[in-house]
Amino acid sequence: MTRRDITVKILAYGITLLLLAVVNYDVLPLTPLPIPLLMPLCAVAGGCLEGARFGAGLGAAAGLFQTALGHGGWGDVALLCIVGWLCGLLGQYVLRQDLWGHIICCVVLVGLWEAIQLLTLWGEGAAPLRALLPLAGGEALCTLVWAFPIYGLNRFCCIHYGRIYHE
Repeated sequence: MTRRDITVKILAYGITLLLLAVVNYDVLPLTPLPIPLLMPLCAVAGGCLEGARFGAGLGAAAGLFQTALGHGGWGDVALLCIVGWLCGLLGQYVLRQDLWGHIICCVVLVGLWEAIQLLTLWGEGAAPLRALLPLAGGEALCTLVWAFPIYGLNRFCCIHYGRIYHE
């Protein structure tokens, strides 16, 4: 790929991140549904489709978008970078680089994310476990529903602009 092709590809993924950030932080809070985790899912999709190095970069960019919009801290930048990198490694060497590999990574990520949040809130005594479980389940289900359109958006960028990790 030429330098121009790589620049166009990164710009396409950046527009995808911007679109998802607007939907996640400006549109979805207006609905009565739980707010899903779209930025981590975008890091997973980039890693699964493009490989570990690109997944780490896309994860860092997703974390920067999230932090810049006031929905996370600098630790989220590092965390999403690691998530994109690990999913890229899984996609390259363990799983297939298709929808099923993406869904497997999303289920694991969302399960761990919700378990950590659930245990943190329960450990602080914020609410009983009986009240927290339905909330975590609803958020996880809402997030996993969004895994399909996020994969579609990222796959569009991957197919129409060529894969980077081959070079």
